[in-house]
Amino acid sequence: MIKSILIIPIFFIIFLAFSSCSKEKISSNLYEESIASDLVFYQNTDVILSPAGSSPHGPFKLKFNEKAKSQLGSDGKLPDGATFKNGSLIVKEIYSGSTLQLIAVMKKNDSKYSGEGWLWAEYKPDGTAVYNISDKGKSCIACHSASINRDLTNSFDLH
Repeated sequence: MIKSILIIPIFFIIFLAFSSCSKEKISSNLYEESIASDLVFYQNTDVILSPAGSSPHGPFKLKFNEKAKSQLGSDGKLPDGATFKNGSLIVKEIYSGSTLQLIAVMKKNDSKYSGEGWLWAEYKPDGTAVYNISDKGKSCIACHSASINRDLTNSFDLH
């Protein structure tokens, strides 16, 4: 009886440790993916874009992994009503002048950390999480849902 009383808290602690490690590992991997050298710039152009309308992010560069890029039309945009494939990565580097300030990341992923089928995160350039995946895009989804139907992506309509 005493052994079972001791075992239950130990299993609970181990479960919490693995749950935390899993979230941290996903977040760390997402940051690493967002700074990878094989990402492709929007319309293959390495320029800082000016936002239009009510974009909260400011001037930005937009990058995609190959899976996301393969979903874009000849105009470099995701067609209205289309969706990205699982594993698609979209990275928005936000600038102040020519200085990188923030990295906003969306990755199509239907995990327990996703919100509406996306992992949402923001990082400082050094990799420190500013907006963590565990928030499941709660501060992002309302604005991203208000745009033309491009799978919760707004960048194509905000510049």
